[in-house]
Amino acid sequence: MAELYLVPDVVIPSKFKVPDFDKYKGTTCPKNHLKVYYKKMEAYAKDEKLLMHFFQESLTGAAVTWYTNLESSRVHSWKDLMVAFVR
Repeated sequence: MAELYLVPDVVIPSKFKVPDFDKYKGTTCPKNHLKVYYKKMEAYAKDEKLLMHFFQESLTGAAVTWYTNLESSRVHSWKDLMVAFVR
């Protein structure tokens, strides 16, 4: 099952609560979406795996499909994910 996840070894803090995210639908600026997402996750900014894992929670529609089809062998960091998202 681990190969099904972009970030298979993410550790979620016991008291972590997923913030309410504005959902990205693919019709607005991806850079702005990243800024808003990062600001809501700022308390966890040092945990790249957590940032990467929960990014899917800020997506909807085709954007979720894009995320779930990313190859983990090509995305190793939060920066890799941001670059791929903006493309």
